Amino acid sequence: MNKINCVFFDLYNTLFKFYPDREETQYKASKLINLEIEKSKFKNAILKSDQWFAKQTAKKSMHLLNDEEKKIFYCEYERKIFSYLGQNLSESESEKIWSYVYSQKSSLKKYDDVLPCLKFLKENNFMVGIITNIDAKGEDLIKKLNLSNYILKIITSYDAGASKPSKKIFEYALNSFNSAPSECLFIGDQIETDIIGAKNSNITPILLDRENHNNSYKECKVIKNLNELQSII
Repeated sequence: MNKINCVFFDLYNTLFKFYPDREETQYKASKLINLEIEKSKFKNAILKSDQWFAKQTAKKSMHLLNDEEKKIFYCEYERKIFSYLGQNLSESESEKIWSYVYSQKSSLKKYDDVLPCLKFLKENNFMVGIITNIDAKGEDLIKKLNLSNYILKIITSYDAGASKPSKKIFEYALNSFNSAPSECLFIGDQIETDIIGAKNSNITPILLDRENHNNSYKECKVIKNLNELQSII
């Protein structure tokens, strides 16, 4: 591996998770259409649906969709979740589920291994950034997440005018950090958007597999948590 001076991270399911947990929200939503599903089963269904989500957004970025198209997309996402639970939602049921999920207040909560990792990177003079497909300004997001002590910049699809896995968003990030691809790592949890996108931009990818869903993946280094990153760089 070349000398690394810059480390990029994905945001969701890499550095942050939703609070309350998404399985809790989906479980409560299922009660609205009188379904009896064990809450523990939602986690795996959501993870599988996230892979579908990543593949779809790799084809067309969310920031290019209008409000009605986003609603249709998220209703289909809900149908995917419940299909993995053996349920075939009608259009009205998926709309009811999504309306509830969308209305719920949630926040982002850091994983326990995030701050130790970011402190290590800062102490060792690495430049650190985030590349995310969120349709919002990165400068607003970095303030909201209170990460300015550790993160130099957050690059969003709004900023770059493109979403992962497009080369455009990775090149935008490289230019923002004045770094060459060979000097950078990218850590993310989705193969379709994070790993393939970074690799196609000649950035060394590392797959973060917190839930042990990609044990057999051989196309790049795989880690189970961010504590393992120290031994790699």
